[in-house]
Amino acid sequence: MSWVNGTATDHGDLLNKLDTFLTSQGMTTSPLYSGTGNGVISALIGGSASVVENITVAMTSSTAFSVTGSISGALGTGTVGTPFVNSKVNFSITAGGTAFVAGDTWTFSTTPAWTSLRRVAGSEMIWQAPGNGGTNQILVGALVFTNSTADYYNWRLGGFTAFTSSLAFINQAGYIGGAGQSHPSPILTLWNQPMNYWFIANGRRVIIVAKVSSVYVIGYLGFLQPYVSPNVFPYPLCVGGNLCFTNSEPVATSVNFRWSYSGTEMQNPSHNCAANPGQENVSQLQLRLPSGLWHSFTRTGDASNTTPLGHVWPYQSSWSNWAKNLDGGYSMLPIVLGDVLPGTPNIWGEVDGLEAISGVSNGSENTVTIGNSIYLVVQNVFRTTQTDFAAVKLI
Repeated sequence: MSWVNGTATDHGDLLNKLDTFLTSQGMTTSPLYSGTGNGVISALIGGSASVVENITVAMTSSTAFSVTGSISGALGTGTVGTPFVNSKVNFSITAGGTAFVAGDTWTFSTTPAWTSLRRVAGSEMIWQAPGNGGTNQILVGALVFTNSTADYYNWRLGGFTAFTSSLAFINQAGYIGGAGQSHPSPILTLWNQPMNYWFIANGRRVIIVAKVSSVYVIGYLGFLQPYVSPNVFPYPLCVGGNLCFTNSEPVATSVNFRWSYSGTEMQNPSHNCAANPGQENVSQLQLRLPSGLWHSFTRTGDASNTTPLGHVWPYQSSWSNWAKNLDGGYSMLPIVLGDVLPGTPNIWGEVDGLEAISGVSNGSENTVTIGNSIYLVVQNVFRTTQTDFAAVKLI
């Protein structure tokens, strides 16, 4: 997994920074570690010339390592505590309390950079992600829409099945809201002031986290981690933001588009909660089904399971008593999208890189380490109850 964090001056600068992150260097998958030492690898990201290949980082002593690509061959050597910089891959290794020994290894894959199909600086982006194997064409994008009277400066998020340069954003093939529609695609609510951000990506999807004033918003663009084979589910595209209205959106001057809105429609994609559980296409995270239809999910389905919307586990269940582990740490649960309608049950898969975590003694921007994986804790927009936190996998 590749990730960066920083500060954007406003909503337009955030979009430009995301475009630079995705298109200027390759991405990586999460590293797998085998060995004795308990140090960590961090700042893991591809380079300007990354290709689809497996990378092995092997310790040759307690402080030295070599780097080899399955396609590129030997990429050089490095030292613990000093960044490794290469056109194929970049990272740092930090020593832990237990020293490394020769033979300790990390393995991960790299991908080429995402491709920019449309770039209107600070206003509109459409990208093609290569997939972790470099063979996919995953089409997603973001379109800025603002209103100074209502004081909102947002992104409308999109997912597509094809790209035509002559067509507008909302008219691209397979657009989540339907061709020509300005809703109900999910929205990421931002502002025109500085904000801290985190971008986390691989070849299949990108997660955007931004702190807007005192709230935290999450965007998701790319593939679900499906539970079925690619032959059955070849294009499991997800689009998620933190705001989606029922049926029709408010007028353009409505303050309900603002980041400070506190209605039910304002939920991060980890906490899908449709304002109208009886209607399709109204949730903050939507999935393109094998049928080609966009499908919504909610954690507030009716007890008889007759709603046409899918469910979000575990947030759809009651788990307010889920506390910390006996050793003081936290456990994670995958966020799973599924349907439970009688006669047509389906468990589609997991939201890649976004997991459920307890909010007991927890808070936004905490980091949790489990093994060699590191997670960023994020609250559900403005909500901070025990069940209103999620964890974004950084490494």
